[in-house]
Amino acid sequence: MPDSPHDRAYLATLWTYERRPALAGAQAALFCRVLGQSRGRLGFLLHAYVVLPDRARVILATPDGDPRSAAAIVQRIKTRFARELHARHGWPGRVFRDDAPLATVQGTAAIERRAEALHRDPVTAGLARHARAWIWSSQKAWSGTAGSPAEVDLPLGPGARRATLARPARGGDALSG
Repeated sequence: MPDSPHDRAYLATLWTYERRPALAGAQAALFCRVLGQSRGRLGFLLHAYVVLPDRARVILATPDGDPRSAAAIVQRIKTRFARELHARHGWPGRVFRDDAPLATVQGTAAIERRAEALHRDPVTAGLARHARAWIWSSQKAWSGTAGSPAEVDLPLGPGARRATLARPARGGDALSG
C-alpha cells in the first residue's frame, strides 16, 4: 500500500498520428528537449522514457498523484512538441493521436519493471540490437553508464533521497536550454 501520492506514477504512450515518424532523428532530440523542459516547468517527476519514430512512452509522477494531473501534463507535452515541430521542421498536419492512455504504476518495484520493459521497446521494434544502443531513452541513466537526453528521477525505496540523472554537460550542446 502506498504511503503517499508520490508512490504512484503513470505510464503514458503518445502515439503519432497515423503512426507517422514524427519522432525520428532530429525530432527525437527535440522531443527529449521539450520533455526535459516540461519536467522543470510543470514540476513532475520523470522516471523513465523511450522515444521511437512513431511513439514515445513516459513514466511520470505528479505531486498530487492524480491521474487528471498526469493527463494534463501529457497533453501539454504533446501540444508543446507539436508547436515546436511545426515551427522548426515544418511538419505538415497533425502530430499526435488525440488519445494518450494512462496506466497506473504503483510503487518503486512496479516503476522499475515498467521502465525495464519500455527500455526494451527499440529492440522489440527492430530499431536496435540492445537497449543500451538506443540513444533516445533513459536506459543509460537507469544502468548508471551515462546520462540521458532528458533528466530522469530514479525512484528509490521508502525514505531514500531521489536521485536525478542528467545528460553530461557539454559546451554548446544543442539540446541544452
